[in-house]
Amino acid sequence: MGADVFLEKAYDKKYEDHKETLDSFEKVGSEVELSEAQRQHMSNIYDDLYKQGDVYFRDSYNSGSVLWAMNLSWWDDILPMCDDEGYLDTDGIRKFLGMVEDAPLHVSQGFQDNMPSDWAYDDAMKYLQGEADLLISFLQKALDTNDRLSCSL
Repeated sequence: MGADVFLEKAYDKKYEDHKETLDSFEKVGSEVELSEAQRQHMSNIYDDLYKQGDVYFRDSYNSGSVLWAMNLSWWDDILPMCDDEGYLDTDGIRKFLGMVEDAPLHVSQGFQDNMPSDWAYDDAMKYLQGEADLLISFLQKALDTNDRLSCSL
């Protein structure tokens, strides 16, 4: 489980660019088994569609959540800014970006308990900072391209 956020127009365009191929795999896959090359090609398309920070951003609902590390909540802080269909408009994106840019990061005890055994506190902070930077870049991209966010929270 987690928060799935899409740049609406950019994701739809990217999906449309791959739609014919995805549809053909769906038809082939129901009738015959896909070859390894076809499976790899389909996997590459999905990797492109769901590349973190491109037209899609995902954050977990666990101790590794970048929003939770900022003492923010997808449900309490972001969802109320979305419209009834789950979209976040430009004003909401600006507010969200401001919240994220101003929030300090904290490594929770839960994250420390579940992080890789060879990680130190600094590794956890580096990971969370990387996720925060990716989220900031993603939100800025939405503003720069005048795209709204589709939020599945």
